[in-house]
Amino acid sequence: MKPWTQVWLLAKREFVERGRSKAFIVTMSIITVAIVAIGPVTSALSGGEPEATMVGLVGAELPGIQDQLEMQARHVAVEIDVVRYVTQDEADKALQDGDVDVVLVDGSTIVFYDAVSTRLIALIQRAVDTVVTESALTDLGLSQDEIATVKDPAPVSVTTIVETNPQEDARKGAAFVGAIVLYVSIIMFGQFVAMGTVEEKQNRVVEVLLSRVRPWQVLVGKVAGIGLLGLVQLAILMGAAYVSASLANIADIDISAVGVPIIASVLFWFILGYAFYAFLYAAVGSTVSRQEDLQGAIMLPIGVILPGYLLAFAAADDPESTVVTIGSLMPMWAPFVMPVRIAAGAAAPWEVVVAITGSVLGALALVWIGARVYRGALLRTGTKVKITDAWRAAAE
Repeated sequence: MKPWTQVWLLAKREFVERGRSKAFIVTMSIITVAIVAIGPVTSALSGGEPEATMVGLVGAELPGIQDQLEMQARHVAVEIDVVRYVTQDEADKALQDGDVDVVLVDGSTIVFYDAVSTRLIALIQRAVDTVVTESALTDLGLSQDEIATVKDPAPVSVTTIVETNPQEDARKGAAFVGAIVLYVSIIMFGQFVAMGTVEEKQNRVVEVLLSRVRPWQVLVGKVAGIGLLGLVQLAILMGAAYVSASLANIADIDISAVGVPIIASVLFWFILGYAFYAFLYAAVGSTVSRQEDLQGAIMLPIGVILPGYLLAFAAADDPESTVVTIGSLMPMWAPFVMPVRIAAGAAAPWEVVVAITGSVLGALALVWIGARVYRGALLRTGTKVKITDAWRAAAE
């Protein structure tokens, strides 16, 4: 059987066995349902559409005050309803019963029941000022066009010294989110890889596998199978999040603002970053024989991952800084940092080539190193095996 055919069979075994396990199905079902439900539930608990602010009018009414109140409310994204009362007693009763939030008396006095809203005061004050000003200008003999000219401010243009791209923020945001997803995925699925390695040592399954296939094939098959399952899981959760946002009427996604090349770049670096670290997780996982010892072992890959994750934050703020530039060229950190720099237009073509080449070569080197540590440590059960001891044992 061809080597890569064996790798595919091992990857398929990992994907199917873990994908159809009761724990995975139950956990994914619960998480998916929770994500779908959280949008509409949150919207319902918050009252759905915001209630309109009720404004009462009583006494001498300024001409056009209702139109001005509604216009001022639209400027600050507030909805108001105007209610008119014949007497002051009716207006006071409405305030006391909570039928209205505020009452404007004779166009000059703002009355609240108890709590004063500075936002409403400012809104009503602007409306009253506008109506009074227009009335005064009309009394002076100005036409409506002249009044509009007086009221409208002089147009002011806004520009920047440095040319900006309005879609750059969307692209940087997508790349930054990709770095966060990569970090979470590596921590989650890398631990799955390490746990699977420990399980095989405990069940002695690895002895059967190594009698038929080479260590690197076991390693690549495990990483590929769990990686594919992880991508499926992420796709399901992202779909659930979109459904949740749609049900809550908050889904407003403009893929064109991000661009297909940026999405493809983020996905490429995601796969490359996962491959790089998954092999490292498998290698360190093979050095322990109990799940209880695993947490200490995986501190090594976590310690390598964390600086790259932090550099992604720095890249989002200043993609051209020296530290960020150097970090984006390092094979272990490039998957986190380089996508953000590419999205910001700060990465030179040669830097992208160097980063990709380094990361690919680094991943291939980890396959070789990981396979050797894997081979030297997998058949040694009991106490934790040092990486150096596993390396020497593989040469025996």
